Amino acid sequence: MPLSVESVVEFLFKYRPVVFDKGRFAFGASQPAMLVALGLLGLALTAVVLTWRRAPGHATPRARVALVAIRAVALALVFWCLLQPTLLVTTAVPQRNVVGILVDDSRSMGIADNGQTTRADQVRQLLAANAQLPTELGQKFQLRWFKFSHRPERTRGSDGLGFTGDRSDLAAALDGARRELAALPLAGLILVTDGADNADSALTTTVLSLSAAGVPVYTVGVGAERLPRDLELSRVGAPRAALRGGSVLIEALIQQQGGGTDSAEIVVEDGGRILATRRFALPGDGQAATIGIPVPLAQAGARNLTVRLPGLPGETVVRNNAREALVTVRDREERVLYFEGEPRYEFAFLRRGLAADTNLRVVGLQRTAEGKFLRLGVDDSLDLAAGFPRTREELFRYRAIILGSVEASAFSADQLRMIGEFVGRRGGGLLLLGGRRALAEGAFRDTPLEEVSPFRLDLPGDTTFFRELAVSVTAAGRDHPVTQLASGGAPSPRVWDSLPPLTSVNRLGALKPGATALLAGRDTAGRGDQVVLAFHRYGRGRVVALPVQDTWMWQMHASVTVEDQKYETFWRQLLRWLADDTPDRLDVASLTEEVAPGEAITIEAEVRDRLWQAVNDAAVTATVTGPSGEATELPLDWVVGADGRYRGAFTAREVGEYRVTTAAVNASGAGRTDTLRAEPVFIRAGQVQREFFGAAQRAPLLKRIAEETGGRYYTMQSVSTLPRDIVYTERGVTTTEQLDLWDMPIVFFLLAGLLAGEWTLRRSRGMA
Repeated sequence: MPLSVESVVEFLFKYRPVVFDKGRFAFGASQPAMLVALGLLGLALTAVVLTWRRAPGHATPRARVALVAIRAVALALVFWCLLQPTLLVTTAVPQRNVVGILVDDSRSMGIADNGQTTRADQVRQLLAANAQLPTELGQKFQLRWFKFSHRPERTRGSDGLGFTGDRSDLAAALDGARRELAALPLAGLILVTDGADNADSALTTTVLSLSAAGVPVYTVGVGAERLPRDLELSRVGAPRAALRGGSVLIEALIQQQGGGTDSAEIVVEDGGRILATRRFALPGDGQAATIGIPVPLAQAGARNLTVRLPGLPGETVVRNNAREALVTVRDREERVLYFEGEPRYEFAFLRRGLAADTNLRVVGLQRTAEGKFLRLGVDDSLDLAAGFPRTREELFRYRAIILGSVEASAFSADQLRMIGEFVGRRGGGLLLLGGRRALAEGAFRDTPLEEVSPFRLDLPGDTTFFRELAVSVTAAGRDHPVTQLASGGAPSPRVWDSLPPLTSVNRLGALKPGATALLAGRDTAGRGDQVVLAFHRYGRGRVVALPVQDTWMWQMHASVTVEDQKYETFWRQLLRWLADDTPDRLDVASLTEEVAPGEAITIEAEVRDRLWQAVNDAAVTATVTGPSGEATELPLDWVVGADGRYRGAFTAREVGEYRVTTAAVNASGAGRTDTLRAEPVFIRAGQVQREFFGAAQRAPLLKRIAEETGGRYYTMQSVSTLPRDIVYTERGVTTTEQLDLWDMPIVFFLLAGLLAGEWTLRRSRGMA
């Protein structure tokens, strides 16, 4: 069996490393004795120098210097021993102190890292009543046992461990044990866990409290730091809400350990019904990849989507191959304002193509002459009578805006600022179309519209600029919900390549940092490529640019059949995606992604007035309807320092779906009382699998806890030294021990080595 570094150190230096780490160096000799020894050392060194300078032999000056140095070091070592060097260490008085032992009782401890013995079995064997560790600890300390998942619970020894908890809250466990043992002479805490901390508690705050109180934590890591073979669905991102009949983009973060498989198929289900599948190349060993899956949502209501990966042969953990995402599918009408500066086909075909969509109402405003407008889809005869909205209250009623071929001078300076605020403050969607009066050609350079645009607007050059563009989907656009035109599983890129070309009369600048191109155009005349569809986030909203002037050709070109619905599909998906993410004046969300029965669910609401300013004096109340139909009123309190935000929490007592409806009163800010009602928010409580994600032992976290509190980290192989280490504590009832250092084996070896070296050098130089 190979020697460990610690055993080698103990052999040479008499004591283990922890003793030197905890001890304080001192000399046992009195001050007069030190002075006498120092004087003798000086005389001895003088005699050595004089002796070797005059010694007979053929030694060179360099050899004589070496002999003086060797003899001087040997004398200094003897002098150091005469000073009686000692190590002062503080140790716990036997049976006068308490040690808390915290054992992880969560489900991740049931993982068998080697495919045979589970972590739970290893812990049971380690902490059995007759095992070495508890026996040796019990000889020196009074032991207090805890098991924990959500919170620490007192237990009798290792009995009562079921390893069934669905959460590992290290902060709550350490803080709870410290508080419970605060009145006792606590020598330290022993934490036995795999480190899978998946709670929302602030672990850093707890560690700082333990460090300030001088309570060392000795962490024992259980499980492998790297799983031999595992495929994990680490995260699933999905929008909270979407319109019925549209598509959402599910983003899945996938990690693989062990490698060996090149590709896999990811599946998205709704109640066992497959909505979407995609085959993808798996990331390499120890790497991660993000996969996008467009998912159609045809049914309204709360849709509990399950994203699933296949299990690999011999996979260590298979319960981290699936995650759930709750998406609220809304069946309501969203209003989109389309302002066109001149009569053109795009206006007519777009409104006609979306006429059958009951969830989108495109309100058309087309300028027909100076000061005259054609209004379509308006609510009454006064709506938009003066043209483009002149007040923020009027403009902010829409979810999205489309600007066609209309020049900057058609707007006042305040209206241009309003458009920027519509995106940045209100969180609305903005679509910029191409045309001879749009973008840079419409003199929008150096206006608020250039600031929100995903493109930089160059100064217009030649007015004869013209491009005919063959459209293709970019790498970023392959998985985007806007660009999914294929049906029956056909690849979307091929569908885009088959569409007729479009034309552009707008000279574009570079994409801004953070902007994403979804469609690209290849000039059929070879004069340069151009982005056809791009977007970016701006403030709270989203801005899309489609700098072409005739997407209606995708419906009316001679090569397109009468039954072809690609034009309608593209515009429906684009406008739904543009409006989906737009917040309401009362916007409500759950801050809790996964919840098990008995856990708290936090609800947060954001309240805005008619001008979309934050409201801090509203009365906000949520009604929580549980799976059994029982309704409970939950007041939401204003979050101090967070304008317009209100928060409250309730406990999920049952398994099933919770429906939260929220109302806010006095949310106007204009001297009048408003009552706002938010769309229902759905939360599902059930068995969670969080314990199986990131299931490898988190040794860096456990080492940090130990180092910052003054403890030590142990593996299951090195934990046998813990009972000997923990006695060197400065907390509780302690005594100070004085350990001699002059008789360390390393001192003898050094003296012997120096004398042997001196003799060898003298012999080689004829001075022996």
